[in-house]
Amino acid sequence: MPKADVRHLRYFVAVAEECHFGRAAARLHVTTPPLSQRIRELEEELGVRLFDRTSRKVTLTAAGERLLVEARDVLRAMDRFDEVGAELATASTAPLRVGYCHGSEGGVMRSIRALLVEQPDLLVRPDGLTSLTILDQLRAGTLAVGIVRAPVGEPERIASVPLARVPVDHVAVPATHRLAGAPFVDVHDLDGEPVFVVDRSDAPTAHDEIETYCTSLGARPVWVNHAAVQVERVLDMVAMGAGIGWLNSWQVDRDAIRSGVAVKPLRPVALYDEFRVAWRVGDTATGTSTFVRVVVETCGS
Repeated sequence: MPKADVRHLRYFVAVAEECHFGRAAARLHVTTPPLSQRIRELEEELGVRLFDRTSRKVTLTAAGERLLVEARDVLRAMDRFDEVGAELATASTAPLRVGYCHGSEGGVMRSIRALLVEQPDLLVRPDGLTSLTILDQLRAGTLAVGIVRAPVGEPERIASVPLARVPVDHVAVPATHRLAGAPFVDVHDLDGEPVFVVDRSDAPTAHDEIETYCTSLGARPVWVNHAAVQVERVLDMVAMGAGIGWLNSWQVDRDAIRSGVAVKPLRPVALYDEFRVAWRVGDTATGTSTFVRVVVETCGS
């Protein structure tokens, strides 16, 4: 539709709602004569009279009443068209914010690499956070997608699907430790050793599962509580000799071995990190749905 036609419709709606040419002109920031001229042009183009005019009032004709409904629908559609265009323009330049919890580093990075192969111009901002923080930010709309530890509550606000059950099958020990030369580490080798466990206030599920794993097998390490940090910081603490850290298969896949750290297989394998991919209910952004699909295809099990 040409711009002049849209302008005619806006003028028509303003006069119909104000029932007065002077008030309609003021609302439209025009003078009365050109407004009257545009209405006459519209009536001539349509071949119907839209208004009954007297010196005291302006009223809609029956045809005008019917066409007012249609004009409003057209203008709403035009306004919505502009809004959607603005949303898409913003979405194409704004980064896709992805939160990932401790333990999911390897999986989320593989997923981002796969996503960028598919959409090389997409901006992705990954943030390492606790699962609790990720869920809070999903509710607030400041994160688009999160990789979190199960369980995920509030299904009416947070949608989620299972992603992967990843075995915790290695430990990281200081390179000078007595276990550094062992072919593998049995859980009972951890008796009396300082072993890291994430603080329960940061990650209650991971904390409880680690302690339960050792307790159920009769192992008695000396627990060293630490904040929920990413694997790089855990390895820093291991390299300093502060304790022994747990690694799942995703973390080992990241080639996490560094100077001062020895990574050893853990026996038995009976501890698992269960991850879910989560997003805000009602989020229809293409970037969100695309990342959910890619992460499930890349890391789902």
